[in-house]
Amino acid sequence: MADTLLSTLAKINTDVRSVLCELSEGFYLDSEITNWSNEAQEEIANETFCLRTWKTYTILADDIFDSREIRMDDDFIAIDEGLVYYNDIALRPTTQGRLALADSQWRDKTGDPSRYYVRGDMLGFDRIISAGDTVKFHQIERAVAMAGAVVPFNGDYRLINFRKLIRDYVLAFCWEKKGEDKRSDKCMNRYLYGIKRMQDILGIDMDNTSNIIMEDHPARFHSRGKVPDWYWN
Repeated sequence: MADTLLSTLAKINTDVRSVLCELSEGFYLDSEITNWSNEAQEEIANETFCLRTWKTYTILADDIFDSREIRMDDDFIAIDEGLVYYNDIALRPTTQGRLALADSQWRDKTGDPSRYYVRGDMLGFDRIISAGDTVKFHQIERAVAMAGAVVPFNGDYRLINFRKLIRDYVLAFCWEKKGEDKRSDKCMNRYLYGIKRMQDILGIDMDNTSNIIMEDHPARFHSRGKVPDWYWN
């Protein structure tokens, strides 16, 4: 079946204008609808972590910071659950604090990394790294801005049914611009409900209340004391 449901920015624009009963540019500018559409897509991706992907990255010399860190590409939001691989070797998660407690000279160590840490948008390792090496991991990526034939949510077919949330978000701001507060609130509430529904369907646990993986399960890296001590050292 052909994918036609709000599959381009132009179709979102047409659908929004149909609800507003303004089929061509007038009170609402196309540029406004475009900006709100991309803003919605960015927010949805951030709130739901819906864009998960497997990232393979070859380190460039100019990308190395402080001998052991690399800055993530601009499509990066966060590292998803799962391991980080350095030259196809699985690494364990850690922090700079744990590394310093274990060895005050860790910053000068060479050899193959065995642990990684995340610092903002930097991915760091417990050993000095080299250009030409490869890093692989699951990441949450940003949504590519919609323009022309660019499909929402980076073309991920699993998210087709959630494209209507972009429309709801845009309509909320359109009605707000016109002073139609009740209509604006109705659209925003529908959008927010859709976000919550989307998180539930995708298994996103923003406040750690999910029962799918219990709080004391070893799969949760933050559950210190619930796994063997060797894991953290």
